[in-house]
Amino acid sequence: MKQWMINAILTIGITIAIGFSLLKVTPFEITGETYIGTIVTLLSLAAAFVIGYQIYNAIELKKDIAIQKKKYSDIIKRNEEIEIKLNQQEFVMQEGFDIISSLVQYNNGQSFIVCGNAFQAMHRALVSSIETDRVDYDWIFGYLRKYIADLNSQTFAIGLQCISDDHWMVTSHGENYGKLLSDVVDEFIAPIKENDKKIRLSRNFCKIQLEYERVMKLLNKRLSEIVTNPTKIISDEDKEKIIHPY
Repeated sequence: MKQWMINAILTIGITIAIGFSLLKVTPFEITGETYIGTIVTLLSLAAAFVIGYQIYNAIELKKDIAIQKKKYSDIIKRNEEIEIKLNQQEFVMQEGFDIISSLVQYNNGQSFIVCGNAFQAMHRALVSSIETDRVDYDWIFGYLRKYIADLNSQTFAIGLQCISDDHWMVTSHGENYGKLLSDVVDEFIAPIKENDKKIRLSRNFCKIQLEYERVMKLLNKRLSEIVTNPTKIISDEDKEKIIHPY
């Protein structure tokens, strides 16, 4: 109901009430009782008007609050959608950067030397990739398998010396000189393990879990073979089994 309608109804009611209040005394005479009765009537009507007006305001305020709550909820929802899209975009950009980094590294050197760094970058891409809407991971795992097949002792050190059973020391000059091959491999695998935790903690890990487990098992097996017997050369047949297992 509009405010002017409420005001009109109250005005008419007040006028009628005053009329009845004055006309109830015949003949018409203003006495003390009449005066008091009129004042009380007018005060009662004024109080009723104020109370009615406050009730109307409360109803209108409740409507306004409901409208504002809905608008606020809509704003929050839009902000959440925008934030999700921005996060998705960041993941897509990071995924692309890591994939490009992997491919550039692999194509800028001898495959058996650069494959380790290329694997780290492509594996790191999975951290972002599983947070995107990507559904095709076959080619990413294809590259990871290819990198694993190229791994050998020269990926970690050009020169090695056997100092005891299953212990080899790096003899080539560089930052790894004098280190055990097993320690060098552990340093290589450390960032991969950190990213492995992030991948497994993702709610989307189920999208890649089956093939991911296979690839990581192949990686650990190949690294163990290199540490145990770095002089052993992997055959072309074994490489083919790693790259094309099915």
